[in-house]
Amino acid sequence: MRGLRVALLATLACLVLASPAAAGKPLMEKATLNDIGVLDEILTEVCGFDVFLDATGHIIFRLFVDDEGEPIREVNNFGVHLRLFSEWGSIQLVDVGVDRILYNEDGSITQLIIGNVQSIQVPGQGRVYADVGLTEVLVTFPDPEGDPVFELIRQAGQHSDNHLAVICAALAP
Repeated sequence: MRGLRVALLATLACLVLASPAAAGKPLMEKATLNDIGVLDEILTEVCGFDVFLDATGHIIFRLFVDDEGEPIREVNNFGVHLRLFSEWGSIQLVDVGVDRILYNEDGSITQLIIGNVQSIQVPGQGRVYADVGLTEVLVTFPDPEGDPVFELIRQAGQHSDNHLAVICAALAP
């Protein structure tokens, strides 16, 4: 989900560059998700078999800009339900919470991810994985043409690093 959040953040940043300045009042966009039966190429590669997803829900983006139209901060609300599935099984995930993003003067971005980012439910087993609470990340752009660098600043709550193994195991034959 975090990758999805970063991709949506980049899309919103492009919208800002094309929008007139509106200091004080946020630019607002609501993205409705209703993707059914989409092949998840990343999970398919990691797991070694086809993994599909259904994604439903919404994300509300609120971007605050200065008098020149430059981004200052964002408040983005997530209400997303995912079902990941293979021919052998399925699991449910939810992403509910808020992201608070600050655009720093040095060009970096500080992102606070708050809420239930990934809670994985397996039929018959209940919750088998949770990434809930708060995560603070600093995103820098050392090479404008390259990938951003993500640095974990702090976490509070329940967090684990191995959600891909949990997903693949739950969907495997």
